[in-house]
Amino acid sequence: MQNATRPRRAVHAALQILEGGEEVGANAPLANAHQRPRAIMAAVTPASVAQLPPLRPWQRLSVRVAGLFVAVTLLAVGLVGEVLYERQKRETEATLGALLLNIARTGAYLIDPDLHMVVQRTLTQETSAYLRVRQALSIVQDENRIETPVYTLTDYDPEKRQARFMVTSRGPGVPGEPYPLVPALLEPLGRAFHDNVATHTAVYHNQSGTWITAFAPIRNGPGPPIAVLDVDYPVTVYLVRLAAVRNTIVGASLLGALAALILGVIVARRVAGPITALTETAARVQAGDLSVALPVRSRDEVGRLTRAFNEMIEGLRQRDFIRSTFGRYVSPEVAQALLASPEAQRLGGEKREVTVLMSDLRGYTRFAELGDAQAVMAVLNEVLARMTDVIIAHGGTINEFIGDAIFAIFGAPLAHPDHAERAAAAAIAMQRAMADVNEAHAQRGLPRFEMGVGINTGEAVVGNIGSEQRAKYAVVGAAVNLAARVEGCTVGGQIFLSPHTYARVRDLVEVGEPFPVEVKGVAEPLLLYELRAINGRFAQRLPEMASDDEQVPMWLPFVCRVFEGKILGKDETSGTVVRLGRRRVDVRLDGTLPLLTNLRFRLNYPGLGYDSGDLYGKVIGTEQQEGTPVTRIRLTSIDPVDQQILETFFES
Repeated sequence: MQNATRPRRAVHAALQILEGGEEVGANAPLANAHQRPRAIMAAVTPASVAQLPPLRPWQRLSVRVAGLFVAVTLLAVGLVGEVLYERQKRETEATLGALLLNIARTGAYLIDPDLHMVVQRTLTQETSAYLRVRQALSIVQDENRIETPVYTLTDYDPEKRQARFMVTSRGPGVPGEPYPLVPALLEPLGRAFHDNVATHTAVYHNQSGTWITAFAPIRNGPGPPIAVLDVDYPVTVYLVRLAAVRNTIVGASLLGALAALILGVIVARRVAGPITALTETAARVQAGDLSVALPVRSRDEVGRLTRAFNEMIEGLRQRDFIRSTFGRYVSPEVAQALLASPEAQRLGGEKREVTVLMSDLRGYTRFAELGDAQAVMAVLNEVLARMTDVIIAHGGTINEFIGDAIFAIFGAPLAHPDHAERAAAAAIAMQRAMADVNEAHAQRGLPRFEMGVGINTGEAVVGNIGSEQRAKYAVVGAAVNLAARVEGCTVGGQIFLSPHTYARVRDLVEVGEPFPVEVKGVAEPLLLYELRAINGRFAQRLPEMASDDEQVPMWLPFVCRVFEGKILGKDETSGTVVRLGRRRVDVRLDGTLPLLTNLRFRLNYPGLGYDSGDLYGKVIGTEQQEGTPVTRIRLTSIDPVDQQILETFFES
């Protein structure tokens, strides 16, 4: 049945969207969602089945399929025709361009540059020099059977987009008369004048028609040309031939479209029958009739769709509520228990003692800022997936993912009398799983992450919150806030238990010495217990962490700024680093910093002349050394480059 679930869900979702109905899912109120299948099935009668309005011609599948066939045929033939047309156009352009280049080069050699220089100086048609140059141009035009005059140009000015006439083979054109240039002539004419090479244009249009033009420089020794020979050629006749080819292709397209229309109607009619039956049955399911079934008459895609539709209906009878409502919150065992127990399904809101687990990754934020977005999300999803498996395996419920943090509850929606024990065991298992994740990351060249976990037990309100349109299963209350405060006191690799949780598991756990902290929202100092192991049926220990005792003596200036909540304060606290470890810094401060204070600082590495990036740490204790108090600071976030530099101190 697992393989059938995917098509059943897909068809179900599609029908809900097509028919405009509601889909029972995680966003629906739980009590109403549970009652809906039974109430609907009891109320369904033949008269209650929705009647579909008649389809208009353009809404029929046969018309749409036929139209699709026609559109595809027209598109395919049109694309082929366009490709052929453009290819012929390019070949015509290349052939004519090469021909005109040869004519222009040959004509340029027939012109006496000295005579042309005389024309440029006198700017008159009355000299013998002008007549002789004009005669040479006439020979070029006549011998090559060119319909338009051949002429020479001088004084090319690209900014004004003009040149000047000098000599023309026939027709008007006074020496020195301005000759405006269309944009298509600027680049090739400029190359002829400046690069001293023969060029030709692409096919272009102006007020006189469609043309292709070749230019050849007229040289008078070394240096830039004194003028350029211009040979124009009309290409209208070639375009007429190309248009005839295109018209032929259009005619073929219309014939193909007609054939496609006939074929499309035939195919659509064979497909429309089963689809119509499927649509009518879907309307009955939309009305709540889950007793219908369709015969499977083929083994093609329509047959598979029909089979998937039948499997969808079967799944809706028993499992749709569970999978869509609780499938992403709790384990399958919890979901089945909720379905089997009507009392457990009344989740409108109630007070209940639960254990809240909060976890947060350390070092991930810096990785997210520097890493590729896709890789960052892939790593986060991998870590969260491992933690989710651990929580669900211990009977917990994922209430929410908050960035790289997890908010989970134990004892709801199903009441477990040992919810505090389950939460403590899940926390240790999560730290052990994080050790495996870091080992895999090391092999793949990914950074090492740490995780802090805070656990608190107390009374909270659990159930659905929101509205009729949007609701979710949630837990609210002071127990949640205190769990978040407890988690905020941890450093990477630690698990802190609140006194309320410790009181319920004291006979099963091994903890460190309790220490008092003042947290927001609690009047009296709160005793926190660092969890190290648990006995009983979930017996396990925290993984061995890298020792912080391995340190090297240092004597470095130290200046830090303290976080006040989430805001970095402006005041600085100074001191001297006396010992440096991989994950710990011992500092003699000029003042004092309270326990669990979060701070930011930088180090100047001795002998390197290099300042570290921003380092983040938390005050974890104070000890006396030679009669002087030394503050221990646990590094909570460190750049990979700085981590490598610290490693060199120990290797040496």
